[in-house]
Amino acid sequence: MKKEVMESISRLGPKGQIVLKKEFRKATGIMPGTVVKERLEGNRIVIEKLDVERELAKVEKIASMVSKKWPKGLSAVQAIREERR
Repeated sequence: MKKEVMESISRLGPKGQIVLKKEFRKATGIMPGTVVKERLEGNRIVIEKLDVERELAKVEKIASMVSKKWPKGLSAVQAIREERR
């Protein structure tokens, strides 16, 4: 099955901003306040809607793994101080 391709031409504003066409926003579910991820691929800029809940789950998983190995009663500041001695 082929993916639908939509194209448009936009002009960059004086502050480096572009406006995403209504059809693009509607097709991707992007609305005011939506967090997006930008990626540079060669000379192409790719903008993707970021799944904040999924990204937060990744961070929580990492935090959980770190906390299991972190010495009890030792703060991050104390750990840095110990490491620098």
